[in-house]
Amino acid sequence: MNSVNLWNKALDILSRREHSAYELKIKLKKFESDEKDLNELIEKLKASNFIDDERFAIAFIRSKAQSGYGPSYISQYLLKKRVPSDIYDMNSLNIDWESVCRDQFEKKRHGKDINFKEKEKILRFLAYRGFSYEIIKNALKEYD
Repeated sequence: MNSVNLWNKALDILSRREHSAYELKIKLKKFESDEKDLNELIEKLKASNFIDDERFAIAFIRSKAQSGYGPSYISQYLLKKRVPSDIYDMNSLNIDWESVCRDQFEKKRHGKDINFKEKEKILRFLAYRGFSYEIIKNALKEYD
């Protein structure tokens, strides 16, 4: 694929949602096998501010927090997408993780009283969703 078509393909992909540089590079490898050309294109996109890993991380963190995921899950996902942890700070985004955790707990219990076994099942779910023990404990103080 020539460089103009590759540039257009990259913009087409980026027009749908934010992508990390690594994620976009993986998607573009389907269309261009030359590593040098891909690296040049990624650098050109970064210089033009079409790709910004920090912007991607912030958008992703907000999106996943709104969907009920915790900081551990989000950090692992960003690590998988090769977004360095030093370019984002989850605490600076003013997300109330305890509130997010509590909302997920309420959603799972369906507003009814639950027994110990059901509560343990929901707590495992919350841990799977990326909430630490501390967040879960603080969020669910009223249910102890």
